[in-house]
Amino acid sequence: MQNVYLSQNIYDRMKKLFPEMKNLLVSAAVLLANVYASSGDIDKASNIRLEMYKSGTRKKVGLTWITVDGQLYVSQQLYY
Repeated sequence: MQNVYLSQNIYDRMKKLFPEMKNLLVSAAVLLANVYASSGDIDKASNIRLEMYKSGTRKKVGLTWITVDGQLYVSQQLYY
């Protein structure tokens, strides 16, 4: 439960300190929703995602890559 409070506190501080940096706030909101969901508070997680949907904010497409034993593995994450 401590992680939920810490995550909410960090998100609130980011929102206050960097209101013009929408991309950072979207990522932080997604992480916060994930923390709530993993702690079992599905209602709060849903509310955060609903607010994002209503405001029209979207996560950007992410691309991750790693090289293991000389082999390149690429993963594209699809966002809603």
